[in-house]
Amino acid sequence: LRVAVAVIQTASSFVADSKRLIFIPVLYFGIAIVLSGLFIAGLICTSSIGEITADSATLQTKSIDWSTSTEWLFYYMVFMYLWVMAFCMAMNEFVIVVAGITWYYSDKEIPDADGIPGDSDVTTGMWWALRYHMGTLAAGSLIQAIVWAIRVIFEYIAKKMEGASGENGCTKCLVGCIRCCLACFDRFIRYINRNAYIYCALTGESYCSSAINSFVLILKNSAKFGFVEGIAGCFMFIAKFFIAIMTTLASYFIMGAMVEVSDPYAPLLVIFLLAYMVATIFIEIFDTGANTILQCYLLDREVGLCDDEHIPRSLKKFFSDEEIKAAMEKSKTDEA
Repeated sequence: LRVAVAVIQTASSFVADSKRLIFIPVLYFGIAIVLSGLFIAGLICTSSIGEITADSATLQTKSIDWSTSTEWLFYYMVFMYLWVMAFCMAMNEFVIVVAGITWYYSDKEIPDADGIPGDSDVTTGMWWALRYHMGTLAAGSLIQAIVWAIRVIFEYIAKKMEGASGENGCTKCLVGCIRCCLACFDRFIRYINRNAYIYCALTGESYCSSAINSFVLILKNSAKFGFVEGIAGCFMFIAKFFIAIMTTLASYFIMGAMVEVSDPYAPLLVIFLLAYMVATIFIEIFDTGANTILQCYLLDREVGLCDDEHIPRSLKKFFSDEEIKAAMEKSKTDEA
């Protein structure tokens, strides 16, 4: 628990010292919007390929008969869109990961203008992603895209099943259970991918070996990872909820001053949901940073870097304090 609290404290220092990271999600969100527009244009052009037949002379409606190759081309483009979106998410996450690593291993003895020791490098993450680890990110995003495609196909089948069975309770229960399992598996893949990217950035290994080694690392230190995820999750929920509430309150007063709204609850609900979604995107920086710093800390303990100047002050006591080290060694022996 003490390690988890120290990691969360260190992650807070990293986010406070790397304020420019807030522009990274904005950058990749803009790239995703542009690519989405291009894919939509391509899908429209693809859907217009085929024999055009008139359905109704009165309504002037027409239908397009697709060939088998056109159908496969359309499905291929849809899957490629999912893959590209997953790749944009992976790039965004990898840049944050590398920023966390460069901050953790920077010299903490050098005085900093903002009072927080350490410096992160954002452009290094972009260069590493494009120059050295594009295959790793493509492999992880491919697996993520396959999971998304399976969920889309299942939702289509589930609607057909529910439509055919009517109000059958067993069908609804079965569909709900499968949907829950697929959502859980999706979250599992995202978690494995994120830790694989961290391990890859630290060691330079390939995606498969990074995923396996990071998974083993999580199993060996399950308590630490569990506490970090739990505490970080609580802080993240409070932060997201606070941002959404404050944005909604500010919007309420602004609307009241500008226009007279008879029923403001519907637009305020939309504002709350949008604010919560935007806050989630930016708060993920903190969660990714906490996992990155935890893996850096565990790597330092494995290698034995105990007296280096890069170790953050909140974590240094776990390398130097004999009482804490003895307690951790005893806990490690008990687990073994």
